[in-house]
Amino acid sequence: MVIHHPSTALEAVMTRKEIPCSVYLAGGTEDLRLGGQGEGKELIDINGLVSSDIVKRDDGMIEIGALATLQDLIESDLIPECVKKGARLCASFEKRNSATVGGNIASRRDDSYLGALFCVLDVVMHTITPHGEEDKKVSDYFPTGCRRLILSFVLDPKKEAFIKRFGNTSSSHATLIAAQCEDRFALSVKGSKMVMGSSPEIYKDVEYVSDIAGSAEYKKYLASIVFTEGGK
Repeated sequence: MVIHHPSTALEAVMTRKEIPCSVYLAGGTEDLRLGGQGEGKELIDINGLVSSDIVKRDDGMIEIGALATLQDLIESDLIPECVKKGARLCASFEKRNSATVGGNIASRRDDSYLGALFCVLDVVMHTITPHGEEDKKVSDYFPTGCRRLILSFVLDPKKEAFIKRFGNTSSSHATLIAAQCEDRFALSVKGSKMVMGSSPEIYKDVEYVSDIAGSAEYKKYLASIVFTEGGK
């Protein structure tokens, strides 16, 4: 395994553009774990290039450095409870203490702790691409395969959201994670692409598959009731 150590965020992005089999290395929960997305790839270490700070901006919005950990979210007085709840979906303190917010979104996993939640909360990412810095909504980024580097996230602390997880155990991969904020809905179902929309009926748009997390029929049943059972 090769690890690159760029000196700037732009250099990190350019390195990833030049090396197709590369991934960014932040907390390392995916990149260094056996079978993780870094297996057999070259790693680009972004530690020291991206902030881990959580601050309140002059406009009242909360800015979260992409290298802030899930545990940092839980311990911050600035983070709204719904986001802390999303971070707590990761049952392992050890993992929460190393897994970064940026890594959780950038990996685009189908059991992302924060993906569905950040989509419905309309969270905006500040990113850097080979062409310069750019803002992009998580909801626009998550379905894509773009390789930009996430620098920070901006969220409105006044927004409230519902988030619900189903899984075989608290530490196993989630079978389903559902999130809702006002009239925005999102579903992350294991084995399927995330779906988003303005109605609970989005469960009909999921292509369900049977796997170790549950049968396709079981997943569809959970998705069909999750918002009526616990949502607003």
